[in-house]
Amino acid sequence: MPQDPDADHAAVFKRHDAALLAALRPSMEAFQVPAGEPIFHQNDVADGMHAITAGRVSIKSRTLADGLVELAQMGPGDIFGELSLLDQMRRSAMAVAIEPTSGYFMAREQFERLLLVGDPVTCRLAMHLRQLASARTRATLTGLTNDPLPLTERRGHSHADPARIQPTRSHAEIADWWQALHPFRHFKPAAISKLLQSASVFGLQAGSTLARQGAPADGIHIVLRGAIRMSLHRPEAMEQLLIHGPGKITGCTAAIDGLPHPVHLDVREDAWLVHLDQTQLKSLENDQGPTAIKLLDLVSKQVAHDLRSLSRHQGRRESMVALNHQTEAAHV
Repeated sequence: MPQDPDADHAAVFKRHDAALLAALRPSMEAFQVPAGEPIFHQNDVADGMHAITAGRVSIKSRTLADGLVELAQMGPGDIFGELSLLDQMRRSAMAVAIEPTSGYFMAREQFERLLLVGDPVTCRLAMHLRQLASARTRATLTGLTNDPLPLTERRGHSHADPARIQPTRSHAEIADWWQALHPFRHFKPAAISKLLQSASVFGLQAGSTLARQGAPADGIHIVLRGAIRMSLHRPEAMEQLLIHGPGKITGCTAAIDGLPHPVHLDVREDAWLVHLDQTQLKSLENDQGPTAIKLLDLVSKQVAHDLRSLSRHQGRRESMVALNHQTEAAHV
């Protein structure tokens, strides 16, 4: 069964910092739910994160046959629904109180306000959520790698060496491209110019490899032009996962956790990229200025979006495998 991106599994969520949650309480609202009552339903607008101090909660999701499957149970010290602080997607599961449950709730609007003004505790929470989403992304990719790959998903491998586009573009032209991208519309020209001073910019021809699966983490790449493909390479074939076009940020999982690239990245259309390496990314993590906060928030949104997309991909693939098995059985 594919992992639900919003489902809290105890082994993962017990790692969150209890001191961090305690520091956040002045910015959170108390909640109480009687036993048997839902806290939220699947497909509700995702409006914030819950932290449990007493009681127990069941996280459930509807199946293709309109049944219910329990994904996890939460208890005191656990948090759930936290990805809603990073994006504006709807709930992908429902939460029901198994016993009288109480705790604290942080609304997404409150989180965004505090993050915008550089509240240090909220910035720590944002970093924690990026790390959590990165860990879940790796777990989802591991699940995809370990499962059989349907014939319909198999593609040829891509191993071409990087081929640079010449001539290079001017600093002013790159800055104009960057600021014209919708996710960066709130960045001031001076902020873009400052980021460019420490970043590297280059163009790659279609077919080039940007990062090989298993290569060391090398920071993030912001796509200014073109398209980057994320795929899994296996001995027998390659599986296409996602395409990142202009305005997207690629390489986030490895950049966040510092581990080797879990996927292969190659150029599908001639691309121009802004590269911030691991050292520069770490510097942004230690900077509570508005430019760093806004850029890291985009990284958070990207890793959350990728996680949800990968979970949907895994679900579609498993549904396809189940359908094929049913078809084969019908013809025996």
